[in-house]
Amino acid sequence: MHDTKSRAIVLAGNQNFIAQLSTTIKSIFYHNKNVKIYVLNRDILPDWFRKPRKMAQLLGGDLIDVKLNPDDVKDTWWTQEHISLDAYSRYFIPKYISEEKVLYLDADLLVLKNLEDIFEIDMKGHPIAAVMDTDNQSFNSGVLLIDNGLWKRENMTEQLVNETNGSLQQALEGNIPKFNGDQTIFNKVFRDRWLALDKRMNLQVGHDVTAFMSHWPNHFIDSEDPYIVHFVSHRKPWTTLSANRFRQLWWAFHDMDYSQVLSHHMGDFQIEMDPDYELHLFNLTNSQSFKNLEELIQGHPKALFHIAAYTEMGEELMRLAKYENVRLYPEVVPPVLEELINRSAAYLDINYGTADQATLAAYAKTGKPILSFPETRHSEQAQLEVNTIEQMHSLIKERIKTGNWGEVHELPRLHSFTMTQTQDLESIEELVCALPFVQFHIGAWTAMGPKLVELKQHPNVSLYPAINQEQLTQLIHSADIYLDINRGDEAGDILSQVELAGIPSFGFYKTQHGNHGQFLFSSERPQELITAIEQLDGEGSLPKILPLPTVKSIDESLDFISENHSSVIRFGDGEINLMAGHSIAYQDYHPELARTLRELVGMNSSEKLLVCLPDAFEDRFKFTWWAEDFWKKHLDHYDDFYRQIAPAPWYGSTFISRPYIDFLDKTKAESQFEKLKRLWENKNLLIVEGATSRSGVGNDLFDQALSIKRIVCSSHCAYKDVDAIESTIRKYADNHLILIMLGPTAKVLVANLAKDGYQALDIGHIDSEYEWLKMGATTKVKLKHKHTAEYNFDQDIEFIEDETYTKQIVADLSRLPVE
Repeated sequence: MHDTKSRAIVLAGNQNFIAQLSTTIKSIFYHNKNVKIYVLNRDILPDWFRKPRKMAQLLGGDLIDVKLNPDDVKDTWWTQEHISLDAYSRYFIPKYISEEKVLYLDADLLVLKNLEDIFEIDMKGHPIAAVMDTDNQSFNSGVLLIDNGLWKRENMTEQLVNETNGSLQQALEGNIPKFNGDQTIFNKVFRDRWLALDKRMNLQVGHDVTAFMSHWPNHFIDSEDPYIVHFVSHRKPWTTLSANRFRQLWWAFHDMDYSQVLSHHMGDFQIEMDPDYELHLFNLTNSQSFKNLEELIQGHPKALFHIAAYTEMGEELMRLAKYENVRLYPEVVPPVLEELINRSAAYLDINYGTADQATLAAYAKTGKPILSFPETRHSEQAQLEVNTIEQMHSLIKERIKTGNWGEVHELPRLHSFTMTQTQDLESIEELVCALPFVQFHIGAWTAMGPKLVELKQHPNVSLYPAINQEQLTQLIHSADIYLDINRGDEAGDILSQVELAGIPSFGFYKTQHGNHGQFLFSSERPQELITAIEQLDGEGSLPKILPLPTVKSIDESLDFISENHSSVIRFGDGEINLMAGHSIAYQDYHPELARTLRELVGMNSSEKLLVCLPDAFEDRFKFTWWAEDFWKKHLDHYDDFYRQIAPAPWYGSTFISRPYIDFLDKTKAESQFEKLKRLWENKNLLIVEGATSRSGVGNDLFDQALSIKRIVCSSHCAYKDVDAIESTIRKYADNHLILIMLGPTAKVLVANLAKDGYQALDIGHIDSEYEWLKMGATTKVKLKHKHTAEYNFDQDIEFIEDETYTKQIVADLSRLPVE
C-alpha cells in the first residue's frame, strides 16, 4: 500500500495568474488528499490564499505562500510571450522547499488522477523526471518530478542561473534560434540526466490544431486516461476558442467552488461539463449560414448547442458566443469531434452549403438522429426531417420532455476485413470514400499508427488494434470480402483462413500476399476494384477479370525446344518497357523496333518458333523477395498491357536462360542447365553477343559443343546495326546452332532467321546465371571480367586476354559507324 505522508507540489505564478492557479489547485485536490502545495510568487496578495488553504487543510494538506527574494528571478531574463517570467521561479526550489522529492507543475494544466503513481516513481539517480516535448527533441519542463535532495547536493540552482545568464546572451546574439526560456535552460543543464515519464503524466494538448492540420505522427496516440493535461503553446483555454482537447473541462474546474471539491470527497459531487442542460445538440459546419439556428438557440435555453468547424470561425458564428447555451469549437480536432458526437443527443443538419459527409455518416452510425429541414438536408441516413421551424421546436421540446426521438440509421450492406501489420493500406482513403455502403473493418496485432487512427474519422471504418484471436475469427467469418491491400508482409496466415472460410479476396498486384485465389487489380486503377465491389453489392456477382497470358514452366519449355528443334524468342521486362514507349539501359527506344516486337509477341508459338513470356503471371511467390517485389510492381503497372499485346493461347517461359538467381528453390537449376547444354551438345555453335558478354569464357557452359564461332556486336543499342548483324550471321549460319544474346535486337534476328529454317535461340543472361550457379551465389554478384546481368552499364570490367575466345571471333561488328 502507498503511505499517506504529505506530498510536496510546487506551483509558480503571479497576481495576474490567480484564476489559472486556482483552477490547477482545484483539479489537484479534486483527485488527491494529503498534498502540500507551495506557490512560488513575488506579488500574490495573502488574502487570496485563505479559501484554497482552508480546503487543502481539510483534505489533510496545505497551501503555502512562498515569497521569492526580489533578487532571485532577474527582470532581465526573458522568455516567449505566452510564458510568464515566473517560470524561472522553479530554479529556487532547493532554497525554499525542504522535502526530498518535489513535483513541480505549471499553472496552465489540469490534474485528472491521483498523483501517487508519479510520486512513487524510482528516479534511479536522475535529478529530474519529465515527459518528452511535442518536438520529440527535448523534454517539456511544465511537469517535473525533482530529486530535491540531489539538487541541493549538486547546487543545481547555481548551475541553472549561470546557464540562464550565458544562454540569454547567446539568444540575444542569435546563436540560439529557438530559445524557449527556462525549458531551453533545463534541457541544456539536464541533458542526458533526465528520466523519461509516461506521456500521460504530461499530456500536451496545446498543439492539437497544428498537429491535426500538419499530420504530426503519434500526437493523438496513447493519450487515453491521462494523469495531467497541459495546455502548452499560446492556445490556452482562457485565451482562444480553438477546440483543443479538454478545453471545456478546464472551464468546468475553473467554475467549480472550493466547497464542491470538499463535497466530492464526501461523495456528494461529481464534476460535469455543462450540467445545467437537458439536451446537447451538435453541428459541424464549413459555412456561417444556418436556417433558424439563432431562433432555436433562443427558444430552447435548456438545450446546449455545440457548433464546430475545422477552420477558424467568421463573425456571424463568433457572435453566437454571447448566448449562455452555445459552445463554439473553431479548428476542431478529431478527438474533440469524437467527444461531441458521443455527448450530443442529435445532429443539427441545418447549415446551408456543403457538409462533412464522414461526420454525418459517423453520426448515423451511432443510431442517434440527424435533424434537418428539406433545404438543408445533406444525408439520407437517420434523418428526422421537418418542414417548418415550428415543427423543429416541437420535436426538440418533445425530446426534452419524453426522451424519445425515433428512427434508426441505415446499416452497411457489405462488410470488408483487412488484417495488417503496417499502417500503409493501398488506396484505402479512396475506397472508404467511394464505398459508403461498405463497413471497412481493419485489424492489427499491435497498436495502430496515425495513418490508421486517422481513418476513424470515417463512419464506415472500424479499427481493431491489438486484436485477439476470438475477434479475428469473428471478423473473418462475418466479412463479405477480404481486402488484401496492406503493404509489407502478411499479418500471419490470415489469407489461408479467409480462403478456408470461402470468403472472396480482392486486392492489388503490388499488395498480394500468397496465392489464395485473390481477384487482383492494378493499384494505378483503383476504380476497377471499386466497380467490382459495387457489382458485388448490386448484383451479388464476383468480378470476371480477363485472364493474363498462360506460360509453360521452364522444364516444359526446354522439353518443347529439345523435341521440336525450335527457335526461341524471349520477352522480358525490358522488351515490355520498349513496346510501351520507353528506352531501357541497353537499348534506346526505336519505334520500328517496338512495332516489330509487338507483332512478334502477339504470334502463336509453333514447333518452328517458341515465343516466351515471363512465368510470373500465376505465381509470384516462387521468387526471392526482391524478384517477388519486382514482378508484383511490374504487373501492377502492365497487367492490361499484357492482355492487349499477348493474345496467344500459351507461351514458353522467358526464364529458360534465367533459372537460378531469382528463384527461392534453386535446386532445379542444375538439371535445367543440363537440359540447356544438351541443346548444343556435339553441335557447331555460332554465338552472337555484345562485346562485353564473353559468354562461356571462364566456365564450361559450352564445353560440350563441337565448335564455337562468335560474332561480336555493340553491347548497347545493337538495333542500329540489325541489318549488318543479320547479314553476317547468314554468312556463317549454315550447319550451326545460333545463340543470340543481344537484348531486344535478338528477337528480331531470331524471328527472321527462323523463317528461313535456321534454329536460333534468344538466350541472353545465361552466362551470368551459370556463373552464379557455379559459385552458389544467393544474390547477384558482379563478375569482374565480363558483362553481368542487371549491371547494364558495363562499368569497371577488367577484360582478360583469352586466346581461345579471340580465335573464336569471326566478325567484330561492335564498332560499326552510326548511320
